[in-house]
Amino acid sequence: MDLKWPVVGVIVLAVTVVAVAAVVVLAARVHRRPTDAVLVAHTARLRRLPRFRELATQQRWLSWWQTAGIVLAVIGCIWLIARPQATDITQNRYSTRDIVLCLDASTSMFDEDTQVTQAYSELVSGLNGERVSLVLWSDAAVTVFPLTDDYGWVQDELARAGRAFALGDQEYVAGTYLGKERASLISDGIVSCVKRFDLTNSERGRAVIIASDNDPQGGPPVYTLPEATEFAKERDVQLYGIGSADLSFQEDKRATFDKAMTDTGGTFSLLGDDGSIDSILAGIDRLSADEVVEPPKYQVRDAPGWPIVLIVFGVLMLAAGWVYALVRSGRLSPGSRPTPPAGPPPQQTRPPSEVGR
Repeated sequence: MDLKWPVVGVIVLAVTVVAVAAVVVLAARVHRRPTDAVLVAHTARLRRLPRFRELATQQRWLSWWQTAGIVLAVIGCIWLIARPQATDITQNRYSTRDIVLCLDASTSMFDEDTQVTQAYSELVSGLNGERVSLVLWSDAAVTVFPLTDDYGWVQDELARAGRAFALGDQEYVAGTYLGKERASLISDGIVSCVKRFDLTNSERGRAVIIASDNDPQGGPPVYTLPEATEFAKERDVQLYGIGSADLSFQEDKRATFDKAMTDTGGTFSLLGDDGSIDSILAGIDRLSADEVVEPPKYQVRDAPGWPIVLIVFGVLMLAAGWVYALVRSGRLSPGSRPTPPAGPPPQQTRPPSEVGR
């Protein structure tokens, strides 16, 4: 623990010592025996009495106790005036993995997107330092939030998305429809999500987690699904798929979705399958990534804890000594007030002049 103003503390300590010395010298002079004092004989016998010695010992210990309390309180005040400080050292470590949550926002997925956002939230809870982004797509792609490691904000946005899908809020997915009667273009959605990665020249693990029913509608997409898969492989991006539960009854769509994911080294599972999130997390952990260690940060803060403890303890000692002195003197005991002696009241006598009348 360091002191911000050590010189001020030393000055206050010196002034306190000088003041205490002056008070001691003045008290010695005041209590010096006067030259015309009357001496009392046989006081030594009084000092040898057990009760006198007991009271003298109690008074001596009480004086030492109160003196110790004053010393502790004064030391705490001087320490506090010198302004004690502590230095906190923090060093953050970041993972160099980036993850894009790629969510199919077509109308056919609205009922299941609420569950998907919950799955995304569970997935984010298992991350440690990775950056996360959320992209909605159908006919076009819209970034809800860019890559970030602020997991609190990510969880808030995922909860907001879940509420919007549960209410069927079309305004939340505005921008994903271009009015061309096209929807759920999974291949174009994958390419759009792959393009959301920044820092493409650095060695970072990259993954896209796609949730969709693989049911494209309308005109032909810009990229076919195999072309989108190749586009991701060329950029070292692994694809992880979360398929709609309806795909369990559509083997062809499920198979093409599965193949597109596994060709990049990722995994595929249906929404609600046990272990689906665990398999995605395991795959993300296998991504090549280096740990980035920031330079240490030093933060100086006030640390008045121990000085305040000394002050409070010293004041409590003084208060306890004061209460003990009052109790010992009988001022706080229930029978401390003098009571009149028992017996009949004194009789009044008449003046001599009234006697015999």
